[in-house]
Amino acid sequence: MDSNLTVTIGIPVYNAERYLNIAINSVLSQTWTDFELLISIDGASDNSADIAQLYTDPRIRLIISNENKGVAFRINQQVQMARGNFFARMDADDIMFPERIEKQVNFMLDNPDFDVIGSQAVVIDEDNKIIGFRHSDTLFTNLSIQKKILFIHPTVFGRTDWFRKNPYSEYLSGVEDFYLWNNTFRKSRFHVFDIPLLFYRDPPSALYKTYNFRQMQMRRALIKLYRKSLMPTSRFCKFYLQSILKAMIYKFLWKINLSGRIVSGRNIPVPPDKLPFYSDILENTIRTNHT
Repeated sequence: MDSNLTVTIGIPVYNAERYLNIAINSVLSQTWTDFELLISIDGASDNSADIAQLYTDPRIRLIISNENKGVAFRINQQVQMARGNFFARMDADDIMFPERIEKQVNFMLDNPDFDVIGSQAVVIDEDNKIIGFRHSDTLFTNLSIQKKILFIHPTVFGRTDWFRKNPYSEYLSGVEDFYLWNNTFRKSRFHVFDIPLLFYRDPPSALYKTYNFRQMQMRRALIKLYRKSLMPTSRFCKFYLQSILKAMIYKFLWKINLSGRIVSGRNIPVPPDKLPFYSDILENTIRTNHT
């Protein structure tokens, strides 16, 4: 690992041609400039690779694969390739606030006993419109991280060595983050900023097959946690049945075109006094082009 390089930012990409350039531009607009950006094309069948190849910034490393291995596989791969002391998660359709990396680096440098951190997020739709605020608990317990996923995943930032010692489960693609935090909570130190550092793209409605797959994977994760004695029987039964019920409700709402209510229910309104500030950041980042 290059001790002179602070951060590796990893973006796994699968058919994200509509948003990839905005995501990359938001990384290249960071106030913290000492980083490398790993872009992994995960068997994409669209023009994602062509878009990534338009960028000539020497900090970018592009890895193109014809095989679709999934997010968990690509993150693990990026962690192994990382030359930075810290590793930052990023999705191909999200947008970083300009000071995201700087704030997260400074916190980790000032708090060497912490392993992984995250932040709040402003939620946007397919058309880059702000539709809500996604809240992640800043005070958490064993119960809270089993009830609700600890971090908004693309806001995650941690020590590269920690991720190498604690890889994502590729078997649990879709809920790999939920399982990782629950599996490491007792031996790690986590922190969540009480401010947003990312525009998180989460359209109101997801395909039923996608939602159903993630609930199925969630039940697999719950079984693994239970078998490792990381979850009491009563809690396991409750959460397992809740997952089945959620899939059934979503299927019903999907059929009557109301499934977006479940996704929208995860958000809270953006404070009116903050909306102009977030809108300016979003618009300025979208207008910036580093190709």
